[in-house]
Amino acid sequence: MPSKLTAAQRATLAAVCETFLPELVRDDDTAALFATGAVRTGAAQRVEHLINLLGDPRDGARLRTLLTVLGSRLANLALNGRMVSFATLEPREREEVLRRWAISPIALRRAGFQALKRLTHVAHFCWPLDDGMHPAWRAVGYPGPLDPPLDGAKPLPVFPLPGDKTLDCDVVVVGSGAGGGVVAGVLTAAGRDVIVLEKGPNPGASDMTQIEGDMLSALYLDHGLLMTQSGSMPILAGSCVGGGTTINWTTSFALPRSVRAEWDALSGLTLFASPRFGESLERVGRRVNVGTEWNTPGMRDAILERGCRALGWHVDQQPRNVSDCRQGIECGYCGYGCRHGAKNSTAVTYLRDATDGGARLIPRCDVRRILVRAGEATGVEATVERADGTMCSLTVRARAVVVACGAVYTPALLKRSGVANRNIGRGLRLHPASAVVGVFPERVEPWSGALQTRYSDQFANLRHGYGVRFETGPVHFALPASGFGWESAVAFREDVARLAHTSLVGVLLRDRDAGRVAVSREGRPRVSYEPSDHDIEHLRQGLRGAGEILAAAGATDVMSLHTPPVRARPGAAGWLDTLVEGMDARGYRHCRMSFISFHQMGSAAMGREPGRSVVGETGNVHGVRGLYVADASTFPTSSGVNPMITIMAIADHVARAIDEGW
Repeated sequence: MPSKLTAAQRATLAAVCETFLPELVRDDDTAALFATGAVRTGAAQRVEHLINLLGDPRDGARLRTLLTVLGSRLANLALNGRMVSFATLEPREREEVLRRWAISPIALRRAGFQALKRLTHVAHFCWPLDDGMHPAWRAVGYPGPLDPPLDGAKPLPVFPLPGDKTLDCDVVVVGSGAGGGVVAGVLTAAGRDVIVLEKGPNPGASDMTQIEGDMLSALYLDHGLLMTQSGSMPILAGSCVGGGTTINWTTSFALPRSVRAEWDALSGLTLFASPRFGESLERVGRRVNVGTEWNTPGMRDAILERGCRALGWHVDQQPRNVSDCRQGIECGYCGYGCRHGAKNSTAVTYLRDATDGGARLIPRCDVRRILVRAGEATGVEATVERADGTMCSLTVRARAVVVACGAVYTPALLKRSGVANRNIGRGLRLHPASAVVGVFPERVEPWSGALQTRYSDQFANLRHGYGVRFETGPVHFALPASGFGWESAVAFREDVARLAHTSLVGVLLRDRDAGRVAVSREGRPRVSYEPSDHDIEHLRQGLRGAGEILAAAGATDVMSLHTPPVRARPGAAGWLDTLVEGMDARGYRHCRMSFISFHQMGSAAMGREPGRSVVGETGNVHGVRGLYVADASTFPTSSGVNPMITIMAIADHVARAIDEGW
């Protein structure tokens, strides 16, 4: 891919990477971790590649402008008081410039700092060197990618395209995740001729290399680089056959009854609290084998449980969609795909049913627009990347079109296709997640063990059904690389050096207040979102509670994900107040602390009135016959629980409604 950086921008980027990751002398077991800097790992070249991969031209332009500003002598005179380029400063002076940008009162500077920090650290830590390992991995005992299984999961059969093609079918489904996969399976079983179009690849076990950088790029939406417009929140979603169900953490909660009643009241529908929807929840739960049989907790979840029990707080087992799950170290890598097929993703269940029943699956297919004639959807137009890397055009003519692209890309496709409804893109919820990190005297090895087996609802209802859940998750190197706070190159690497003794308590916020998805001139989605004051108050209570759990479980040190981190030592006088007061002083919005979104919902909400919603009770798009939506964008509010089972139940309901109304 040709570079989009100038020589001057490239020189500034190299200096930035070397400032974040200099070669440092250390005389202990972590010496290699400190001595291996950005130069040795080629971090600058990899960051340049990641910048070139950014899907939104505006994102790349912002980063190039930032590098130009840092490289400008005049700009540095105005910003930093020295008429020199960033690259010519002494290392300690460069670090001080980055530190000032990190805590700048100007949000745009903080966003620029965070973007460069995340990209540099991910580029450095998330790929092996030429020996297949990395000095940082060796220093903490991280095994890196494991040997592939002898008999692993097989990719699904796909429909070959020799060139430009027009196909006909009963139903074309755009997306193959929790929504699209279920629709395809249900309608194929009903005897309908179904074509499934998936934007991402069709991975089998051999494609799931467990190299974090490669897997984020291959299996996640927009190469794992999608961000909110403010730069404050990475957005992670699946983009492969099976979608999010292929790379998620197997947590399988049914939609709580209280939320089902709330959704009916808000939407004007009678669906969610009805027996019909309850039957959909039960059906999908049976098909993907939701249960707690394979729930032996790894160290992370054992710590969460230990802390909650010591405090007398709620803790319980997570329901999971797995079968014959091998709960050793391999499970911790399952966020990059289950190579054994033990995770009952739609690729293993509903899509396998569909392709066995004759459905045609076309991966690497980018649907550009829905064809609408006289108020009726008649098909889609798309481009497909074939196995040899060449592109071809595809038109699919269908009696019904089901959109299941997720809550970011579904509104973009609807708007690109000329669907006129002012509610499209509004109501977006992201379940913002953050965490408190704890360091323990014993080895935790947070990359190992089952993905999620324990949770706590202790703070789930802080006010009117809104609050936070406590969960854990596997921690390899991508999460600390992108999410840990920063105060200096040395302190950051010291935090990474303790990774094997680190655990976290994640704080999953049920956000009441919404953002939105807009669409650029090029037809790309742009996500605008910052947590409201209401939601931040729940978050800060959750972060305090996370600190208490870690302390009760035996953590010797805790830190927040702020920049710089707030650090406290449980047992010291006033340690909890120190933690909370420090977090309050730093703030929670606009790139002051690390968030991440694993769940995107609500941007094409379901409801009775077209003036207040995008789709009706059967997923039908208001005002366009034959066009349906069956994914998390239909949620009237945030679900408050991991949304996979709710999405699948909505898709089951939509598919059955399409078949019944044929």
